[in-house]
Amino acid sequence: MKKLTAFLLVLVMLLTSVFIVSCQNTPAETTGAGGNEATEPAGTEGETTAAVTERYPDPVEDLDLGGNTVTFLVIDGNFNGADWESQDIFEEEDSTDPIASAVYKRNQTLESKYHAKIAQVEETSTGTVAKKAINSGSDEYQVLMCDTKSTLSLVQSCLLRDLNSIPTMNMKNPWWDQNMVTNCSIAGKNFFATGDISIMDNDATWIMMFNKKTVKDFDLESPYDLVRNNQWTFDKMYEMMQQVHKDENGNGKVDYDVDSFGFVTHNSSLGAFYYAAGLKVIDKDADDMPMFPEQNAEYVNLVLEKSIKLWTDKTVTWSADRDGYGAVELQQIFEQGRGLFLGEVMQLVFRLREMEIEFGLIPFPKYDSSQKNYGHFVHSTTALLSIPVSVKNYEQIGAFVEAMAYESMYTLTPAYYETAMVGKYFRDPESKDMLDIILASRTFDLGSTHMFDWGAVGSIFPNLLNKGSTAYASEYQKKIKSARTRLTKELNKILKET
Repeated sequence: MKKLTAFLLVLVMLLTSVFIVSCQNTPAETTGAGGNEATEPAGTEGETTAAVTERYPDPVEDLDLGGNTVTFLVIDGNFNGADWESQDIFEEEDSTDPIASAVYKRNQTLESKYHAKIAQVEETSTGTVAKKAINSGSDEYQVLMCDTKSTLSLVQSCLLRDLNSIPTMNMKNPWWDQNMVTNCSIAGKNFFATGDISIMDNDATWIMMFNKKTVKDFDLESPYDLVRNNQWTFDKMYEMMQQVHKDENGNGKVDYDVDSFGFVTHNSSLGAFYYAAGLKVIDKDADDMPMFPEQNAEYVNLVLEKSIKLWTDKTVTWSADRDGYGAVELQQIFEQGRGLFLGEVMQLVFRLREMEIEFGLIPFPKYDSSQKNYGHFVHSTTALLSIPVSVKNYEQIGAFVEAMAYESMYTLTPAYYETAMVGKYFRDPESKDMLDIILASRTFDLGSTHMFDWGAVGSIFPNLLNKGSTAYASEYQKKIKSARTRLTKELNKILKET
């Protein structure tokens, strides 16, 4: 069966004036909550999503929470700045903001239909708060929306319920992100998820933007055309970067507040080149157990060589944290038109809404044109949904979460993409096309620096790139034996105690 990304389905449905479906699977592949059979909208019979003209059948019909409150533990505005405060779970009242309004209306529908109340508790250190509550046996938080690192810490402590063990949930349904379901399962168990219920994973997707004025002023090739013609590669990016960087005051020094650069970013882009080249740290065996695959060290070194060229020349590439600055200065350079390319999370699109110079959205480049797909990672600032083992009525909570994710497909997702991103913040129709490509090529890698990073194997590439070294084979051999031991020990613990 063909698989599509969440956004591609949403976009197809919108453009064909039908209801919105956001998933990777066609309807014939999806299953109802707690069931094994496909739940297709009437008349689809395995056709493409463009032919769907009705909503998917409601996965939860027989649920009455008797007026009880479902409490979500969420991230507050002190976690990595106000931009990452939870905005997709709860709103006190309706709003002119499309996302806030969608959340409010979705919750009104759910509360009325299932006789429930939705509440949230905001915390900075969600993992610490959750761990304390769960270990005490408290049932004060029924659903967790912790950041990635906190969620994974809870997995390692065996404090999260396997979502596949909850009979009222079905992770094959299209409102769950199938990339995460597939790539982040452990022996058939999913301890966390994302999908239509949240916009945070979209905000945290690592992307690239470009300055249209600079492209025009230097008579550069259109990045959009380069992507369409499969010519958007590491080499092409470096070629363009070389043409635009300039020591504006001629003092022979790198001045972030004066000079012009080919690429502005921060150190998270160190790992972005790894995934852009189609690499991954963790694979799965036939039993769905995470494993370290045999690495083609020769290819990794080739990727490193080109990445080093893009990264290490500080007159061409400016990294905020490498050079002792932060996100404010990074944004400032791009807004002032002194950066051709910008590597950051998609959430920055919202922060650039006042930028006067036109910019566009493109994927991170491929290693070379023979590479089949682009590659992108999701930053650890994203929130992941999980259900703690301390929840007593987990079947009811599972059903409610399933219903919430389903309803979000028709409320939150279109509000985010079509109304907010496309309607308010994108500057051109081409950016929508580029976003299709980006979200279709996202990677959720259990062994990355943004996830478990077992044995620090995921750190090898970014560390070497930062040093300008191509000694991948030797570094890999130093770490892989102990990393495999640690991986096996940790997986055995998780599977034994969950």
